[in-house]
Amino acid sequence: MSLMQVPRKIEYALRAMIYLADHPAGVARGTEIAAREHIPKYYLEKVIRDLMRRGLVNARRGPGGGYQLARAADTVTFRDIIEAVEGPITLNVCTDGSSSCALQPTCRMYRVWEKGQRVLLEVFSDTSLAEIAASRPSLPVYPPADAASISPAKSQPA
Repeated sequence: MSLMQVPRKIEYALRAMIYLADHPAGVARGTEIAAREHIPKYYLEKVIRDLMRRGLVNARRGPGGGYQLARAADTVTFRDIIEAVEGPITLNVCTDGSSSCALQPTCRMYRVWEKGQRVLLEVFSDTSLAEIAASRPSLPVYPPADAASISPAKSQPA
């Protein structure tokens, strides 16, 4: 099965930002974010640099240093975060506004791509970091149990 997947870079940026939103008054170290969010440290550093360039994250140096949100979580949207690390969001090349497709005037799919683009941007623009941070699950989420470590129940003779 083929999936339209969100690139890891976007997923890591969103998870790091949600983690920072969970600690609005404090500063989180990169190693802490990487460990808690299961993000490779070298990848986290790349993502954080992009987020800093776009004014979404600040770095504090020295003892007690680390990263923190540069803006209030309710002013940061998923779209802001995604575009900070990947650039403009485009569902298909014909919806980015800059390329022209020779098939566009008669393309029967364009209407669907264009509608999908609008809906996608609307969802990402309407979803704030604060909204997602507030939706923390009430129970801890654990990784799936390792099937090999679970021993099958022994059958009793009849």
